[in-house]
Formats: sequence, C-alpha cells, structure tokens
Amino acid sequence: MIKSVLLIGFTALMAVTGCKPDKTGSSSEDVSAVTGLEKKGIAAAPVAPPNHPVIQRLQMNYWVFEHYLVPTGQESYIRQRTNKGVWFQFHSDGTYISGQWGKTLDEGTYFVHEEKNPYMGRIMQNVYLDSAIDDNRDVEWQIQGMSEDGGYMSWVKMVKNSANPEPGMAKAISMMTLPTPASLRVDSLGNPLY
Repeated sequence: MIKSVLLIGFTALMAVTGCKPDKTGSSSEDVSAVTGLEKKGIAAAPVAPPNHPVIQRLQMNYWVFEHYLVPTGQESYIRQRTNKGVWFQFHSDGTYISGQWGKTLDEGTYFVHEEKNPYMGRIMQNVYLDSAIDDNRDVEWQIQGMSEDGGYMSWVKMVKNSANPEPGMAKAISMMTLPTPASLRVDSLGNPLY
C-alpha cells in the first residue's frame, strides 16, 4: 500500500515538474508577435469594449499627447515635455499599442467602464490600460471631454488605479499617422520650435 502511494506520488511529481516551461532564455512566448517587444508584464485577456460614441472615436486613428500637465498644487502645473508625442492606437478587440514619436514602446489590453465624476456631476468613460510589456505602465485615464468634431479629448489620470502615483492631465489629439516632432512643432525633446 505504501509503495503504491509513493509510486503514484513520484509519478505525479515527475509529470508536474516535466511540464514546467524553461525560463532560462527568451522564448517566443516572451516576445510579442505584434510589436516584437519582450513581455515582462501580465495583461488580462482582451474584451471588446462597449459600443459608446467616445470609445468608437477612440478606436479611430492615433491618439497623441499634444500637451501633458502634472498638477503641483492649487492652479499650479508643470508641463511635461517628455510626454509630448506619446501615442496610443486602440483596436476594437480590446487591445492597444503605444509609443512615442516613431517608436513602439508598449502593448496590452484596455478596459472601459463608466464612472460618475463627482466634480462635474456626469458619467465619464474610464479607460484602463493593462500593459503586457511592463506592469509599471498600467494606468487608468478618465476621458473628461471630447471636441464636437472628435478631433481632441481631455484625459485625466486616475491615480488610485495607476501603477505610477503621479497625477497627470493630457490633451490628446487624433492623428492619421504617427506623430513627428515637426508635426507638433517641437524638437525631439519636446521643446517648442517657435
């Protein structure tokens, strides 16, 4: 009886340890087939976003940070030029890719939920980005406004659901192509050319 239990336990142990993947090198499962970036983060499976006019517009073209501000106190802001040219491309299957200028830096899944903004008194669309490349890039944005023509939106970072606790506000503009410093009238560091 004891020999049978030991034999079954040993067989089960060998079966389980034999199925573990080799983590010593970079395998094709650790590299994205979409962007070619190494996956160090864990993203949930994509879910198709709801059918909402703001979300439908979000899935068109590239969304580019034209302006990015970090609140530092009452009516005081720091312009974050390092975030100029950051772009996002949202897909209808619930996935996204993002980068800065012509370089792709991130990919993952995004989720949309509605939340009532206590200051504005209306329902807003919150977009949570779940990075598959780096969990430190997980962030939630609240879309607080969209122009009538759908050409730009105002996004506010929801600090409580973001990996980086620094607050932020962005003016995101819709572009048909990836941004270049010249298209935003800045140098490669985000400094104005005029």
